[in-house]
Amino acid sequence: MGVIAFRNVANTVRRFIDRRLISDVILALALTALLSLTTSSNDLWGLQDGLLFPTSDRALTAWTWIYALPLAFRRKAPHASAVLFVTLCIIQLVFGPALVVTDCFALMQLYAVIAYGRRETARPFIIIAVGMAFLTTGVNTEVIAFGPLTMTGTERYQTAPYECLTPAGTMDLGSCDPALRTNAAIMLGMILIPVIAVIIMAYWQRARLATARWMQERNAALEARREEESHIAALAERARIARDMHDVVAHTLSIIIVQADGGRFAGANDRELAKSTMTTIRDESAKALADMQRLLGIFGGHHDDGTDAMKESPTHHDESEDDDHPSYANIDGLVAQARNADSDLRLERKVLGNPLPDKLGAPAQIVVYRIMQESLTNIRKYAGSDVHADIEEQWDEDGLRLRILDDGRGAASMADGHTQGYGLIGMRERLTSLGGSGTAGPRIGGGFEVTAFIPYASSPDMRDPVDSTAGGCGESPLTASVANGERSGTAGRISTRVASGFKQAVIDHIHTMVNTIRNDREDRHAGKAPETDDFNIIEKVSEWTERHYLLMDLLVAVALFMMYYVSAANGMTSGYAAVRNLSNMLTLLPLVWRRRFPQASAAVFAAVTILELLALPWNTLAPLVSVYSVYSVTLYGPRTAKRWVIPTIALGSLTFAVNFTAQNYLGMSMTTLIGSIPAIMGDTGTTKSIGALPVLLTCTFAACITLFGVMAAGMWSRARGANMLVLQAREEALRDEEAKQRILAANMERDRIGANIRADVSDTLLGVMGKADAGLRLLDSNDTDTQMISDAFAGIAKEGRAALKRMRQLLGVLRETGFSDDAQREGMRLAPASPLDEQLQWKAGGPTGGAVSDDTGRSQ
Repeated sequence: MGVIAFRNVANTVRRFIDRRLISDVILALALTALLSLTTSSNDLWGLQDGLLFPTSDRALTAWTWIYALPLAFRRKAPHASAVLFVTLCIIQLVFGPALVVTDCFALMQLYAVIAYGRRETARPFIIIAVGMAFLTTGVNTEVIAFGPLTMTGTERYQTAPYECLTPAGTMDLGSCDPALRTNAAIMLGMILIPVIAVIIMAYWQRARLATARWMQERNAALEARREEESHIAALAERARIARDMHDVVAHTLSIIIVQADGGRFAGANDRELAKSTMTTIRDESAKALADMQRLLGIFGGHHDDGTDAMKESPTHHDESEDDDHPSYANIDGLVAQARNADSDLRLERKVLGNPLPDKLGAPAQIVVYRIMQESLTNIRKYAGSDVHADIEEQWDEDGLRLRILDDGRGAASMADGHTQGYGLIGMRERLTSLGGSGTAGPRIGGGFEVTAFIPYASSPDMRDPVDSTAGGCGESPLTASVANGERSGTAGRISTRVASGFKQAVIDHIHTMVNTIRNDREDRHAGKAPETDDFNIIEKVSEWTERHYLLMDLLVAVALFMMYYVSAANGMTSGYAAVRNLSNMLTLLPLVWRRRFPQASAAVFAAVTILELLALPWNTLAPLVSVYSVYSVTLYGPRTAKRWVIPTIALGSLTFAVNFTAQNYLGMSMTTLIGSIPAIMGDTGTTKSIGALPVLLTCTFAACITLFGVMAAGMWSRARGANMLVLQAREEALRDEEAKQRILAANMERDRIGANIRADVSDTLLGVMGKADAGLRLLDSNDTDTQMISDAFAGIAKEGRAALKRMRQLLGVLRETGFSDDAQREGMRLAPASPLDEQLQWKAGGPTGGAVSDDTGRSQ
């Protein structure tokens, strides 16, 4: 127990004592020690006495050092230290000396309690500060006029000649009243003016600290969620693969099965029909295999090296390409394919209103295609025979309303005990990504109905391809979405409409400018701390200057130029004054961009400074403001900037030292000095040149020490992490790193899944293709009977169902370890923990758990 208690005490002390407290203690002791050297009863203009009692030098020393205690804790405990300081001041004014030198610490206490304390207590302390100013003025005026009140008049007069006392010890207010009023007014002004200035500076700093603290918290949150974002990216990639596997590959396998079943009966007696059906099955199998390879990113997209079958099928690439990026125009082919695949299906399509697919955008067109594809697949698989189906498209002012319904088996389709899939989950995810909605369920009286609403894009242009990954089967969504970071999903949309030549370049440029303006506005709105709503006028001005730092740097440069403006009235010609003003302007101009382009600004400033020191015959403004440039490039520039800043400081310091020595010791300009180098180095200038060497070395050393000290100050400010621009740059770096980590996590997850299931699914699909090739060879031979053709189609249907079963197992694994709000079932594993082979083995008996559909679970 004793060890635990000791550890608790040690942890408490460690939390309380930090670097800021140590620095404050050192500063308080140093300032108090420095001021105590001036503490003497002879240095306070007769204010060594107090309101009630006279004071000795020992008491003055004690009161001087006692204020070091609250000063040391002014930032660690601002309210407590301020209350302690006020209490000590009141005791001092009543019982101690009327004035001690460390009373000036009151300004530091007031600054700390406003800048670092709670907002609601700042105003009470301001009122207290003003009240203490009047109280201090009254006490000190009384002491100057009358002395301590506990002493008799004669004793007070003998101790010090107080203004309102006569030699007899009586008060003479008539003679001292004007002086008394004057002294009170002067003292009150001397106290209130610094108090007002400190209040303004404290609120100014409070606004900056609030913004910096909020940005620090946001950066810390970005760092903390990096691992979580990578995990979410991996889960989202699994969900994407599962969704696209269902919409592309499973759909193709369904067509293969329907074609094989139809060919088993219709093609047995028609050799040409059987051969055509077998060729279609073979091409669809090759297409499914190519889609799997592209879906997992194994071969980097569509390449002919996927399978040999792709090389042998000249029409396959176009079909696959259409299915990769389907649009509203491909729906006619999808409907025709459904009609041809099932002769018992009577399918009608109605279009109401004026179709405006361009207003939907490319991602929404993909969603429309996938919804119809899923609905028609389910109708062929579950509705039964002799089915009538209708597709209704209603084009309204706000979007497209779809309604796909049939008069098939409806809820009775579940009676065969088939395992439910994940098609409706993917459908709902796609609709949600576009801001749409949808329902699916059995109809009253029989049949099944799917409804969906797809809104138009938010602008006349197409929606961003970022969202297209939710509706299509393109690349991973992470590769496109990370560029937006935390921005709103509706901002920064980029047109996907294809134009050519100069027109497209102009459109892209305009979109870039508009998106930049929108993003800047969002950043300004998002970059406000929650505390900004309570800001007063001083804090609002401070925040405004932070956001418009370029304008503020311009105003500072103009102010410096006006301070050092040279007019012809100072005894110089107008031409000479104009040249000097021009040199000052060239010197100050790079400083306008010291925070926007720190390296470029510092480089131009250094070049201008060195050229002016070498060429101009007068002392320029450059050495004075060089500290401004060095500090800025160290604080706002990259860390690698010091590689060239340090040599530049050394070169500039040497140039300044030579210029200073030439003008002030040798009495010549730099150009004259350069021309006189041979004479100075010769015998005639030996004595003078030797005497100039110490001056040159001293100036060089002083300039280097000054600029390197400023550079160290900039590095210190950068390390503290309290500058808004530095924090903003850090945030951008964190977001870029987060985007890279998300892409890396998605790519690694895709590669892991691809490496595990590629051989499995490919072998299954190649088995279907092998059966189709064997069937084609059988049809080309002469000794083929009806039973052999029927058996060939039956074998293909069996292989197709095996492939579809395996695909369903894969979808179950991916969905139950993936990322879907609608699949959050009890007992679901939410993270891909075990290898995929083990998960497939666990799923060997079919997916477990309940339905994953909308109303009835009907989907594939």
